[in-house]
Amino acid sequence: MLRKTLLGSACVGAMTMGAFMPVSAMAAENETAIEELVVTARMRAESLQETPVAVTAVTENQIAKMFVQDLSDLTRAAPNFTIEGVGAIHRNASVAYSRGIGYQGVDQAIDPSVGIAVDGVFYTRNIGALQSTFDIQQVELLRGPQGTLFGKNTTGGVINITTKKPGSAYSFAGLLRMGNYGRADASMAADLPVSDTLAFRLSATRQHSSGYMHNLYRTPTGLQPVEEWLAGDDVQSIRLAMRWNATEDLEVNASYSYVKDRSDSVSGVNGSFPTDALSRIGRPGFGFPGGPTDPFVAMRNFPSGDFQDTYAGTVNLTYKGQGYRLVSISGIVRSSNFSYSDFDVTDLAFFETTASKRHKTMSQELRFESEFEGPLQFVAGAYAGRTKWDADQIFFLATQTYEASRQKEKTAAGFAQVDFSVTDQLTLTAGGRYSWQEKDFVRRLQRPIATFAATPAVTASEDWSRFTYHLGGNYQINDDAMVYASYSTGFKSGGFNSRAASAATIGPFRPEKARAFEVGLKSDWMENRLRVNVAAFWNKYSDLQVSVFRPATVGTGEEQVVANNANERARGVEFEVTALPVDNLTVTASVGYLDADYTSFVANLSGGAATAANPCGGLRDRSLKGPCLLVPTRVPEITSRIGVSYDFELAGGGTITPDVAWSHEGAHFTDTLNVPQGRQKAYSVWDASLTYVEPKGRWRASLWGKNLNNVAHRLSAVPTAGVLTQLYFAEPRTYGVELRVNLGE
Repeated sequence: MLRKTLLGSACVGAMTMGAFMPVSAMAAENETAIEELVVTARMRAESLQETPVAVTAVTENQIAKMFVQDLSDLTRAAPNFTIEGVGAIHRNASVAYSRGIGYQGVDQAIDPSVGIAVDGVFYTRNIGALQSTFDIQQVELLRGPQGTLFGKNTTGGVINITTKKPGSAYSFAGLLRMGNYGRADASMAADLPVSDTLAFRLSATRQHSSGYMHNLYRTPTGLQPVEEWLAGDDVQSIRLAMRWNATEDLEVNASYSYVKDRSDSVSGVNGSFPTDALSRIGRPGFGFPGGPTDPFVAMRNFPSGDFQDTYAGTVNLTYKGQGYRLVSISGIVRSSNFSYSDFDVTDLAFFETTASKRHKTMSQELRFESEFEGPLQFVAGAYAGRTKWDADQIFFLATQTYEASRQKEKTAAGFAQVDFSVTDQLTLTAGGRYSWQEKDFVRRLQRPIATFAATPAVTASEDWSRFTYHLGGNYQINDDAMVYASYSTGFKSGGFNSRAASAATIGPFRPEKARAFEVGLKSDWMENRLRVNVAAFWNKYSDLQVSVFRPATVGTGEEQVVANNANERARGVEFEVTALPVDNLTVTASVGYLDADYTSFVANLSGGAATAANPCGGLRDRSLKGPCLLVPTRVPEITSRIGVSYDFELAGGGTITPDVAWSHEGAHFTDTLNVPQGRQKAYSVWDASLTYVEPKGRWRASLWGKNLNNVAHRLSAVPTAGVLTQLYFAEPRTYGVELRVNLGE
């Protein structure tokens, strides 16, 4: 209660300060100022400080300073926002949570709650979404439902990625990075102008490491059948982009990329409970007597890997008319994934599996945007998309079993949003989106391979439609301070359970829905040497799609079930501060407070009635106080980050910059059932670097370190229906050197 009171008072105080404190107070005597950032959070370019949306912009320079490997390095870059790897099979899958909502599985049939868009093209699943960040111009982290402009599957927010476009002059940029655990990365990018109107950009990257998990398994004869070091990277990518100014009014931007991923899967640690079958046959879990004691030591006897090929193409056309713009965004994303995993993560041949998945999405968006002077501004458009995927999996148990699923989806939407300036200071906003989708689903239930062909397929089809809307207003107090308020709705797709073991659990399940109220302040002080942005929110989520593994209702083994009746309330406050207190010193800070809880939830996720051994027998209604209550997964009460850097100017004209960052995340559960093994206690992480930039800025050399205090924090726990439990941990301490080169005309 005290923390809530303090944060609430601070929020009110910051807004009051923004309203009444003179902008010229404590004015600086030099021209040093915080960089003005431009974002496209509302489908048009506008200043971050004039955008009435909770959005954090991570620029190319900030990405370089953070030595970002992929999007997971941006976790805690914004308050109440985390993005990490899934940990288990399909390690390149993103697990993004924002303001208490997200998705942490790898089931293609369940859509993520935080959308990822690259140059306007949406990635419709989270597998393969942990993108490399070498040739990225900016990443925008939008928090809260974005259903009006971005559409379905954005109840938590959007990660909006903009890649670098071809420049008008010849240039070359390169990167070499070396580090512990065999880290050896190399990247390059070159601008290749052909004429005043046509230019190309070619970029490529290679990421390699031997891995941070030490595998000690040996056969009885002393042989090592699996690599000694696991969880390494082996990723290659290439991207070709084109910019063509076809006419004075028409610009065409196109790109095509290919990513080849041959990485190991992350080797987990056996975390089985005494009641799990794996413990009962002599392999107790982490933290129990006789179990593993080191989170980074594995005993894997079966090779594991996550192999994926991803192809993506985008064509973006912009036509500037007299007072308007027409925008067309066409995209295609195609991927194939093959993963094989030692699922029991022990030296036993107990539970191994291989999985194969293929996916293809095609989308088209058209927008009509205003570009004229006047009180009325608008954006309107239409969207259409098609997605199809198929997946199959083999389980190597006492009896080898096989399962398969496939789906086709059609999506269509129309949307519009209008801003009307009532006065020079007050602007009102209203927008709406009508969405329609249809899914045709086919499931081949898990059966022994010998009888699989004789098992009939189960088919299902469903369509949904929904209207989402946004209402808001913002008031410009003065040139440097703005307050806003908004009410938004959003939804996440309904669907089918592609891991069902019987026709009764296939579904369909209903869409998730979100309602969100938000107020905020955006302000600059001391002649743009201090920036303070504050947001407070109250969100309600209903019909949550909560998936978990439990004993199969038909046959033996386990199955995934999707409960669809949980309601959640999430409320909190977010602060973001950037300060230049003296020349050459930059301080950034963000703090997020989140209070999230189920308001109702009745579902049997354990697979049986209450017994002495299983007193809960499933979940009880939230109104019944007792040991069977659950809390939502991945909802730390506090997320925060503080960064400090200082540019020391050298006599020869170069600079040396030490940079230190501290980040903190509160205690939370990493699994749906809130098992003790999946609870991550509160922890803090220290990162630091030292960078030298030569006088002309053509190259820079850095020493860098991440997680310097070597915290072992859990990515996920995967309890599997009383059979076994896996634990997955994020990387331990990493460090190395980096050289960046930037040459141009």
